[in-house]
Amino acid sequence: MKNPSNKAFKKKFENIAENYNTILNPYAIERRRESLHIQNADLILEVGAATGIISESFIRQKICTDISFHMCKQAKINNDNVICCDAELLPFKKNTFDCIISAEMIYYLQNPEKFIAYSREILRKNGQFFISMTNSEMAIIDKIRSKLRIIGLQKMYFDDGLKEFMKLTDLKTLLEINGFEIQSIKKQIIFPIKAFDRLNRILEKTFLNKFAIFIIVKAISSKEY
Repeated sequence: MKNPSNKAFKKKFENIAENYNTILNPYAIERRRESLHIQNADLILEVGAATGIISESFIRQKICTDISFHMCKQAKINNDNVICCDAELLPFKKNTFDCIISAEMIYYLQNPEKFIAYSREILRKNGQFFISMTNSEMAIIDKIRSKLRIIGLQKMYFDDGLKEFMKLTDLKTLLEINGFEIQSIKKQIIFPIKAFDRLNRILEKTFLNKFAIFIIVKAISSKEY
C-alpha cells in the first residue's frame, strides 16, 4: 500500500503543529534522547525535526529542519537555527555536519534513498548518522491506536495518514549501499509507559526485544564513497 506524498504529509503536520508536543509520549521522547550517544560533534543537523523536541536539550550547535512551516515556527521557540525544507532537498554543502539525526521521519519520504545519499554527502568523514523509526513488525500497535482515536482518545494517536513503515532490512541496505557503516542497532520500549522503564530495559536485552516499538540505528560515514 503506497504512502501519501511528502506534500500530503506536510499538510497533515501543518494542522497539528501547535499541539504536536502534547500528542507525543514523554517517556518515548526521553528514551530516544538517551539513545543518541553523540561523540565529538561540533555541528548537528536534525532532519524532520518537527518542533525540535528531540534535540532541544542539546548544548551543542545544531540546525533543525522540517518540511512544515508551522512546525518550524514552533521549533523556533526553543531553537535558534531552524530551516524549512524537504528532507529530500537539503540545502547544505558537502562535508558540513558532524552528526545527522532523523527521528521517526524516514518512512514519510517518497524517496528515502535520496535523503540517505545526500546525508552521506553533507556529513564529514566519520560523521555520525542516527535514525530512529517505528518497528515495522509492531505496526499492529499503530492500528490499535487508530481504533482508540475513533472512540475519542485523541492524545493516544495522531492520524498522519501513514500506510506502511520502513523495514529494518531495507534501511540497512540503503545505508550500506550509500557508504555508511552500521555501528549499532537498538530496539527500545516494549511497554510505552514510564512505570515499566526498568522492565523495558531488561527485556530490551533479550530475544523479546523483537516486540519493541522503536528501532534506533547508528551509522558512520567512514567508508570511502
